[in-house]
Amino acid sequence: MSISIIIDLLFDIAGEIIGHFIPDLSPKSKFEKHIIRLKEEAWFSSMEKDYRYSYIIYQNSRVKRFLSSEKNVKMIISMDEEKERFINLVIEEHVKFTRLR
Repeated sequence: MSISIIIDLLFDIAGEIIGHFIPDLSPKSKFEKHIIRLKEEAWFSSMEKDYRYSYIIYQNSRVKRFLSSEKNVKMIISMDEEKERFINLVIEEHVKFTRLR
């Protein structure tokens, strides 16, 4: 494990502790920051407003992990091919979720 990963993990833990005791001072997670940025994109905003995909975006661990990476978010914003791959990921996870019921 690299030192930067450990430092990021410690900051995330500290943020969670602060957020637990003083919710108004808690820093936003990488995921939350990336969601705010992605909401500026029309395609993402419409996908997020669709109740079928909104749940997957906010609750599916695979999608959340993907959106927590700044590299991934930059790629889906700047590259149409990566955007399509992300959209397909959300759709596939939705299909898996609905099959479980």
